[in-house]
Amino acid sequence: MTDKVNRVFKALSDLKLKDIIIYDFQDFSPFFDYQVIATASSERQVHAAIDHIRQAFPEIVDLHIEGSQENRWLLLDLEDIIIHVMHKDEREYYQIEKLFFERKKVGVENHV
Repeated sequence: MTDKVNRVFKALSDLKLKDIIIYDFQDFSPFFDYQVIATASSERQVHAAIDHIRQAFPEIVDLHIEGSQENRWLLLDLEDIIIHVMHKDEREYYQIEKLFFERKKVGVENHV
């Protein structure tokens, strides 16, 4: 587990996002190493994830974000980590975890 993944987990959990799952893609994808899915209880909380990730990674000047206008499902691209922050209704509807059923879930170290 990398320090970067731990920082992502801490930023999302500090925001009180729920059901944070980290999937390992290191041996599967040449484009990224991990995908993270987290659930927000409101659109405001979805959007607040952008600020929390920026604060956790001040060295990333150009944070790539998709879906910021809708505030229902954000995709943040940290190059080696893809983060999905989804409103609880969107996560229930799309159930993207089913796409990753063969991927290993990883635990997080030092997340307190």
